[in-house]
Amino acid sequence: MSHKKQKVSADFEGNVQKCAKVLKTIMKNPAAGAFLIPVDWKALKLPTYPKIVKNPMDLGTVQQKLESGRYGKVEDFISDVQLVWKNAKLFNLEGSDIFEVASLLDEEFTSKLDVTTGPLREAGSRGGPSSGGGDTLSGDQLAQTKAAVREVRKHKDAAVFLEPVDWKGLGIKDYPTIIKRPMDLGTIMKRLDGGQYSSVLDVAADVDLVWSNAMTYNQDESYIYNVAAELKAFSDRKMAPLVAAARESGVVPHELTFEMKRQLNENAALLSSKDLYGMVGIVEDSCKRAIDQSSPQEVEIDIDSLDLQTFLKVEKYVQDCIARARKKNKQ
Repeated sequence: MSHKKQKVSADFEGNVQKCAKVLKTIMKNPAAGAFLIPVDWKALKLPTYPKIVKNPMDLGTVQQKLESGRYGKVEDFISDVQLVWKNAKLFNLEGSDIFEVASLLDEEFTSKLDVTTGPLREAGSRGGPSSGGGDTLSGDQLAQTKAAVREVRKHKDAAVFLEPVDWKGLGIKDYPTIIKRPMDLGTIMKRLDGGQYSSVLDVAADVDLVWSNAMTYNQDESYIYNVAAELKAFSDRKMAPLVAAARESGVVPHELTFEMKRQLNENAALLSSKDLYGMVGIVEDSCKRAIDQSSPQEVEIDIDSLDLQTFLKVEKYVQDCIARARKKNKQ
């Protein structure tokens, strides 16, 4: 019984890795830039787009859904990727640049994907990075989360974050090469209205992604950077009670998301050398494959290679270390 469970777990983890690998390859293709974020039909002045394309899809959204465990099986993942190409061919004339690029990327995706069927999460998991209380947010929890996001959207400096970044209109062509998972408050609200979130933690991660993207792309101390930092602090205060309640209710991640890994990486950078050695020790005991000793001068941890159990151990250890250091500094 135990052996079978381990095999199923290995199957879905392997499938996720294979899907993530081919998706990353496609997204790195220089020709894929137009497909990395949702089509901003308003900025592009394409009023007929939402009338023709009823189910919009983009590679950035596919990546987020894959990383947050929202695909139950490989077939669902493939369907969404193919929907990106189908939409492009549906809206654009045959022979146009976009039509031809979509066809070429479709061929590349099909040729590189070495898994076409199988699970992308464990049987019984909720279809999101967290579980508990149903597949989607509902009732008071949903209402409270929407209210918190609305307050953030009403902030006097939030206007620039209400819609997807129009990197073409702004002439910042390097944006999609630097920001792999675009996010904005308007998209978050639409997903809340559409029942696409399975927990408050999902929403909080997306809200935080809005600010981290802005702070990653813009220079330190620039206007946008400072506004994003201010809004992060504001949104953290609004979301904190909801996040705390979700964690107290026993919500436990089933999948490691990009945001979880990013946060751990940032927190680990705050540790002392002594605490870092302790962190390495945990990984060596629980998940040796994540230890990179290619450099004789230092030992590195590949966070992407950590399994869920080890990740949670390391995360708790890091949080404990930070809390201990803060308590010591206050004395």
